[in-house]
Amino acid sequence: MRKMRLALIFVVAVMLVLTAVSCGKKTTEPDEETVATPTFSPPEGTYTSAQNVSISCATPGATVYYSIDGSAPSTRYTGPVTIASTATLKAKATKSGWTDSQIASANYTINITPDTVATPTFSPPEGTYTSAQNVSISCATPGATVHYTTNGTEPTADSPTYSSPINVSSTTTIKAKGFKDGWTPSSTASATYTINALPPIPENFVLVEGGTFHNGISDVTISSFYIDKYELTQAEYQAVMGNNPSYHTGVTNGPVERVSWFYAIIYCNRRSVQEGLTPCYSYLNYGTNPDTWPFQWHTNSGNHTNISCNWGANGYRLPTEMEWMFAAKGGNQSQGYTYSGSNYIDAVAWYWDNAGETTHTVGSKAANELGIYDMSGNVWELVWDIYDSYPSEAQTDPHGATSGPLRVRRGGCLFSRSDTCTVSYRGNFPASCWDYSIGFRICRVSP
Repeated sequence: MRKMRLALIFVVAVMLVLTAVSCGKKTTEPDEETVATPTFSPPEGTYTSAQNVSISCATPGATVYYSIDGSAPSTRYTGPVTIASTATLKAKATKSGWTDSQIASANYTINITPDTVATPTFSPPEGTYTSAQNVSISCATPGATVHYTTNGTEPTADSPTYSSPINVSSTTTIKAKGFKDGWTPSSTASATYTINALPPIPENFVLVEGGTFHNGISDVTISSFYIDKYELTQAEYQAVMGNNPSYHTGVTNGPVERVSWFYAIIYCNRRSVQEGLTPCYSYLNYGTNPDTWPFQWHTNSGNHTNISCNWGANGYRLPTEMEWMFAAKGGNQSQGYTYSGSNYIDAVAWYWDNAGETTHTVGSKAANELGIYDMSGNVWELVWDIYDSYPSEAQTDPHGATSGPLRVRRGGCLFSRSDTCTVSYRGNFPASCWDYSIGFRICRVSP
């Protein structure tokens, strides 16, 4: 009995094990594999040119079919599909023994924009010029035709065709537009040319071509400018100012003297206006007309810092100290003389030993390398610069120091010793004061 019970227990245990094993097994046939859904490159979107779209499928050995008209895919894919207009691309992949992929779909919008002609350019560029300009127009698009106008209107395909440089002799606005068949016309280019013809330079002016020189302390670079080869004469001063303040009035064509720095400024602006030039000097915010400047402004030397200079104006002005020194040394033709034009002072200067206590006719001694006279001796010459007690600071800037109580004078005079007539000597003087040994010479900007 006990053995039968044990056998029954064994049989039950075996059945339980078999049941557990059978529960872990599939009881149906396995599902078929499904082909991966195709993908597109480039992806769907909006494009400005035709697209070559590649279709790929991640399932090895799958065959891809496509359509571009929105229908069910039926055309076998063998290479990139060209989409030249807006279309819906569909694709499906198949493989024997596998379930077909899902249908992939992509929308391509093709907005083909014509190429645009490059905007024309002008040479020389727009700006203000002192003489007539021949303006060339160019376009970077090969085969483009440029049409232009000079009356401010918008260029069209019916406007004059550009074929050669346009001569601009008065203030003019040129507009230009590029055209090419099948292309979008360019943007309109516009350039305004202002022609301010510079009045003739007086015959007695010398061009000092720009250059770099050593002033004894540092190298200074000077731009080109025109300077009077003579000290300003009494006759020239009287023609503009209506009076002759000079002491040495008996000298034929003698230099003007007894003129303060302030009155040299007035002379420059008044002569500029008389000759149709733009005055260089302004007093605070009172403009360039000395007649409208504050009453008695020129009697106080402290007012000298209220004067400003427009360095780009084409009117007359005093040379800067560095311009004066560069010209006195002979500019780029300098021979390195001690005095302006010679190492022998008597050849080029009226000074204490030979002047006889009077000024002399301008240009009656030898000229320097540039054909400029009397930059040593005869009368001191006032220049633009503020006198700085530290010349190393004042002489490193072409426009000089920015503060100080006095203005600079250069060149020596009829009462000077030889050492104060050298091109390197610096003197000073209050702006409101005058002396019968002090005059000036003038200059103008070079175009």
